[in-house]
Amino acid sequence: MDINYPEKLKAISIHPPFAYAIVRGLKQQEYRTKATNRKGWILIHASKSTASDEYFREYGMNPSTIKRGAIIGACKITSCLQAGFDQYAYQLSEAFEFKTPIHCAGSQSIFWGATNEERKVVFTLASEQIRSHLLK
Repeated sequence: MDINYPEKLKAISIHPPFAYAIVRGLKQQEYRTKATNRKGWILIHASKSTASDEYFREYGMNPSTIKRGAIIGACKITSCLQAGFDQYAYQLSEAFEFKTPIHCAGSQSIFWGATNEERKVVFTLASEQIRSHLLK
């Protein structure tokens, strides 16, 4: 496989109910304690956490049908707004769910990249799904 992904492409790990809500177009903001100047495509990673599973019901999802520990889709960050003291709302658009989730360990940092060979392959596979989606 040829490694081919945009160098600036990053991923963000999110608890599964919220990650799936984003890629299914049910959630257009992601709240964080740090502002970002990042704009453009990001990969959405559904973490392995079960801490927020009670929110699946709020979004009308069955937790037994989702994939954890995987990049499940992508979206664009269009802006970042201050939403309160030490809270920022990343504005999201053009979200979509990948046809095939890509298993990958996440990271504690807000935005993480292809820092090893496995992640380079994962980011290449994810980039292919973004390109395919844009060609529709």
